[in-house]
Amino acid sequence: MRVASRTVFDFVRPGGTTAPVETELVYQAEDPFAVTMLFHSGGKVATWIMSRDLLSEGLSMKAGEGDVRLRPLSSRVLLLELISDQHVTVFRLPWDTLRNFLDAAYRLVPPGSERFDADAFLSTVLR
Repeated sequence: MRVASRTVFDFVRPGGTTAPVETELVYQAEDPFAVTMLFHSGGKVATWIMSRDLLSEGLSMKAGEGDVRLRPLSSRVLLLELISDQHVTVFRLPWDTLRNFLDAAYRLVPPGSERFDADAFLSTVLR
């Protein structure tokens, strides 16, 4: 079972101007700790996988110390930073869009009820 949502995030260019980027948020019960974000731009797709709990925490306070950081900019806008070896990519996204997506993900797999079958995962990866 899964939850998916298509939306638009604003890519923040270094000069501060923005450009819309079609973004898909995906949560799968089989991987209950992770959220996948797919960013569609110029015919290409960039995929980032991040912690569901980090995203939830970032709705109200600064969250993340590594590759993914999220924090509120205002009561209605969040700032998402994705950090790689070569780039820091910044997006602005609507607070309510992420909240609604996470609410659906938490209805599917409530906090504290997450289960991860490591043996099944390893057998899939090691095929």
